[in-house]
Amino acid sequence: MRKIIEFEEFTWDMTKALPQAYYCHVNKIPYQVICKPGLSDVYYFVEDIIETSAPIQPSDFYTYSNDAPYYTQYEWTPPPLKNEFSNKIKFDKPTVVIQNKYSLEWFEQPSNYFSIDFLKKIFKILENKYQIIYIRPRGSEKKYFVDDNEILDFNDYDFIKENFPSIYTIEDALRENPEMSYNQAQFSLEATSGKHLAVAGGNACVSAYFGGELIIFDSPDARESGRGIWQSNSWLSELGDSNVIGFDSYNKIYNHIKKNWVKK
Repeated sequence: MRKIIEFEEFTWDMTKALPQAYYCHVNKIPYQVICKPGLSDVYYFVEDIIETSAPIQPSDFYTYSNDAPYYTQYEWTPPPLKNEFSNKIKFDKPTVVIQNKYSLEWFEQPSNYFSIDFLKKIFKILENKYQIIYIRPRGSEKKYFVDDNEILDFNDYDFIKENFPSIYTIEDALRENPEMSYNQAQFSLEATSGKHLAVAGGNACVSAYFGGELIIFDSPDARESGRGIWQSNSWLSELGDSNVIGFDSYNKIYNHIKKNWVKK
């Protein structure tokens, strides 16, 4: 029996272990998945799966290239997350999904995140045309895996509630669908849309599974800025046939969205 063991950060569940498991699944190869606590729902098709705690392993830096890493070339098939999770949650308007985070990076203050001021600008130009969906983990959600990057307090949800009550958040989804885990909820929300906005990190890898256009913000202030995986035409497109477009500034993102998502 083949064993698929994944103890790197969540990025590698989405980019490496999940497609390896699905390859075994569709090709009827006996296999077992051993993963981090709370993540069995990510591997929704796996029958033999064990969640266990272990130290987070050093990251495989081949993954950070703009070109596909070695492990995608052999026995690697991304599962059809969009098909699997479509129609779990429905909206009356076309949707835009915004994936944010606010956590320490390399034990330093956050760089890769969407600020409140930027969110306000984006919300204002999108709210009339789209149902905006906002996702950011607090770390306490059902079956959310917390890694070594400490999640910090952020005022985004209070800001949304007070100023943009029509925005639908993952907290709304979890409250209305208590049977769902965090990842089941975010997959279901992502599946509603062909327009995705994310920051560099594992959440951008999630968004890449759901097709359409994916805009990724890679902050130039981050210690490891400029990694190819977050740039335009990244190999992340192979996860779900998405059009990946990378930007290193809020203004570039705003102008692109205004021109291509609002005025068209």
